[in-house]
Amino acid sequence: MRFVFKLQALLNWKRTLEELSQTRLAQKTKRLRDHEKDIQRVIDLRTSTVQRLRNKIQEPISASEFLVHKQYEEACYSEIQSKEEEKELLVREMESEKRDLISFMKERKVLERLEEREAKKFDLQMEKMEQKKIDEEAVMRRVRK
Repeated sequence: MRFVFKLQALLNWKRTLEELSQTRLAQKTKRLRDHEKDIQRVIDLRTSTVQRLRNKIQEPISASEFLVHKQYEEACYSEIQSKEEEKELLVREMESEKRDLISFMKERKVLERLEEREAKKFDLQMEKMEQKKIDEEAVMRRVRK
């Protein structure tokens, strides 16, 4: 006789959910890193624009050229703000996914512990049955003598 865990399908499903959650978390982590790089790129661009404007202010420049630089700087600032908001959303999504992953891990571990307990219980029952069989055979041998 072989041990069969009655909740094996549920355990397999929880393992699959956990793996999917790990994959989604890894994807979100990569998206966040890429997003942070993009934010840094815009910040660097804005910084270089501000520096160029400061260098140009040392020399006489036209008002229209000054306005173009200022508008570009403000556009960069707006883009940074919107990207920071997107980043916050990504961080919240990641935290939610982490909570889901932890939940799946806990559920899987509970099922695995239950499986271990049931397997031990089954093994103990099998040992008792085997011992009972051995005892019965010994009694039958004695009765025959």
